[in-house]
Amino acid sequence: MEEAGQVHMDWTPRGWMKTEPELLIFEQHFYLRQPGYGTSYVTGKYLLERTLADYAKLSEERGQEFRMQDFFDQLNRIDSIPIALARWEMTGLDDEIRRLTGDE
Repeated sequence: MEEAGQVHMDWTPRGWMKTEPELLIFEQHFYLRQPGYGTSYVTGKYLLERTLADYAKLSEERGQEFRMQDFFDQLNRIDSIPIALARWEMTGLDDEIRRLTGDE
């Protein structure tokens, strides 16, 4: 745990973990109790970036100017649903939904 804590402190941006020892201990125990938690951030980032890329591509194909603000405004209006559903609603692309339902 001590070695893991040192890695955590060394690699956390802005030195935040070096000033918050109680948070460091909490974080280490939290991630050990839920091993898939950290990777869910990476997966979510990938899915969000894919949705953004698809949205931008379709906007440009339709002759519309792509604006990041418009993307996030629409995503925020959709609210808190799985990103595959938001991607489907925002782009009409249903490949992920068909994979989830087995209709592929």
